[in-house]
Amino acid sequence: MALDKNKSGIMAAISAATEGKAPIYDRAHRSLPKGTVGSVRAGIGGIQEIDTALIQSWGPQDRLELTAVNPDAQSGELQDIAQSIAASGQQVPVLLRPSRNRDGHFDVVYGRRRILACRQLGIPVKALIRTLDDTEALMAKGLENAGRADLSYYERARFAKAILEQGHTREQVMQALAISKNTLSQLERITRLIPDAVGEFIGAAPKAGRPKWMALASAFETGGTSEEQVLSALTKLGAEADSDTRLEAALAAFNARGPKERTLSERTPVPGVTVKSGKSSVALSVKRAGENKAFADWLDQNIDQLIQESYRSFQERLEDSAS
Repeated sequence: MALDKNKSGIMAAISAATEGKAPIYDRAHRSLPKGTVGSVRAGIGGIQEIDTALIQSWGPQDRLELTAVNPDAQSGELQDIAQSIAASGQQVPVLLRPSRNRDGHFDVVYGRRRILACRQLGIPVKALIRTLDDTEALMAKGLENAGRADLSYYERARFAKAILEQGHTREQVMQALAISKNTLSQLERITRLIPDAVGEFIGAAPKAGRPKWMALASAFETGGTSEEQVLSALTKLGAEADSDTRLEAALAAFNARGPKERTLSERTPVPGVTVKSGKSSVALSVKRAGENKAFADWLDQNIDQLIQESYRSFQERLEDSAS
């Protein structure tokens, strides 16, 4: 299968580049479109030095800092990468494919941060050049991400969303991220319920996993918090706060409201009886103390029958309204 061959070639080339044994070819490989690379010597597994000005973005973003989120973090991380390349050279190549809409240019499949670092240093970037269609490029991008295993939970969720928004199928998302259908559903729940503005303000939160993001998503789902409330809490943090701290602040803004504020409706039809009504449930509580104890005991013995009778009455009304 072509995709499997490309994956094998990519991994083999990365290994060869790391060991310094990558072959160099004197002519463009026959698989490359005519006129696309000009004098660039490209071969399967060949590592080339490419002018970063010839490289353009492509595909779904897999990292928040590359979408102008958290500019301070972006600047710091890129500076670290640039310093490493300046001191020790670029150890692992990026992956490019010939551009389909700009002759002589390339689309970046993965390695954006390395490209930005080389651009900052004013040096060409070492790259593999492969002819990949969109699906193959997406799989290669996912393969490289899986190999690093350093995308945060929220970055994975946003990456999945970006892939779907570009017209790929859920099956392709699962392949690219090497996840199950259930995991994809959880990632989709995160990006569906948490507004993008909130997620981008918080950032990658690399130390936070599924539970904290699910808790924030549930807060939005139940009406326990709002975009305005969370953004207001986040803007009060100092510029030195990292993304994990911002996530904790967002959760604290939700928790600070307390259970009564998160309940949409609470009423007391008779003394000692409380009805709490929310988006997802209706709860009844009866105090079993003092003068209310006798009623609580009687209700405990008869509540099943009362509910059954109420349900029958409800069904009859439905039938009457339908006739």
